[in-house]
Amino acid sequence: MSTPMYTTKNRSVISVFFRAFLSPRTFKPAILYIWTVIIDFFLLQFAVKFGFKKISIINVDHPLDKKVPFTPDKVSVYLDFVAFWIRPLDYIGFRFGRKMQAQYTASFLHLVRKCYRDAAQVYRFRMTTTSRPAYYKGSFRIIHMFDPHYLCVPSLHVIIVVLAYTFYRKAFAELGMPTEEANALNKEMFEGAVKITETVLYIKQHSVNCIPAALYAMTRITPQEVTPEEVVNFVNYLFTDNELVNAEDSFLIREYILDMYEQLFLHGCQDDNWITPLQRWLTMYEATGSIQEQ
Repeated sequence: MSTPMYTTKNRSVISVFFRAFLSPRTFKPAILYIWTVIIDFFLLQFAVKFGFKKISIINVDHPLDKKVPFTPDKVSVYLDFVAFWIRPLDYIGFRFGRKMQAQYTASFLHLVRKCYRDAAQVYRFRMTTTSRPAYYKGSFRIIHMFDPHYLCVPSLHVIIVVLAYTFYRKAFAELGMPTEEANALNKEMFEGAVKITETVLYIKQHSVNCIPAALYAMTRITPQEVTPEEVVNFVNYLFTDNELVNAEDSFLIREYILDMYEQLFLHGCQDDNWITPLQRWLTMYEATGSIQEQ
């Protein structure tokens, strides 16, 4: 007998939109989420770009960024980060019914909206950018058109994919999913989160500084799911299965990410939120420009 194929990759994003986002239970959370993305991501950046709002913009490039080659072919993986968290909702609906689908859709929308709103507090304090290539072919035209590239620290891409794989790992357990099925789906989600995280460097939308900031944020937003041990395990998989970054450079990148994460974690122990420690880091970075050399 052949082994069942458990995967979210063939699930429909459009199906979730019509069946879940527009259901009575999820319509309001969906509207609030979309409104938050418009206000706290798109309009916030463009207000600064066109001079309607004045916020300092800091370049957070790090020498280690150059160890990861610009790889335009990775853009499709990078752009999958929204579909990445939507597809499992269709899987849940298929396996456990519309009621469970709506329940977990509402829960995820609440959390992802919180991530955007909290991150916006950092962005309104200081905006951050990196030196991205002047490359405008294919999907990069859309990226450059709709993303002025001022919201780098923390990386929302990393925040969202880490939220997704840990959220669904918990959801699959709560739903009583059989072990074989849950393990296959959790492996797929984890590996997908790792690959998308790597692409933020491959397509030069972020710096190595942006990744630990996002991981620290998730340690505070969902502390039961994203523990320091979970962060270490996640980082240890970054850039370990590719031929584009050599082993020595991969090690240095992982080491730097973990060191910065540890600094943020330890320095933030006395703070009641994750925003203040990042604001301090940005203030020190802006003043000295030397944090990136540590």
